[in-house]
Amino acid sequence: MTTDRHPRLADVFPDLVSDIAQALSAEGPDSFVELFKNSLFYGVCPPHGLPCLMTAPPGSPCPAITEVEVDGEPIAQLYLDVDEASGAVTSITHVLVHDGRDLARCLDHYGLREDGS
Repeated sequence: MTTDRHPRLADVFPDLVSDIAQALSAEGPDSFVELFKNSLFYGVCPPHGLPCLMTAPPGSPCPAITEVEVDGEPIAQLYLDVDEASGAVTSITHVLVHDGRDLARCLDHYGLREDGS
């Protein structure tokens, strides 16, 4: 866990983060994979509820989306904040999970509410 009041996404949803990181490793640069693996968990996106996990403070911009697939099946979409000048991803703001895994059970296991606290 982090010393911040927000846990790392990987601590709350280890299987999800492992699966997505493995898929990203096959496609993208290591820096993007590390950015994802070190993302914090800010709670569940209020307008969407589970399965949309916030990995940045509410209101963070997310003008780009990338889909993550395993064996040709989409498992998640990552919402990205991208630096306009360089085109580099500065943060991952949301993870929308498509594969039906039980995210509420992970929250319960860590004693967290949907707001991440």
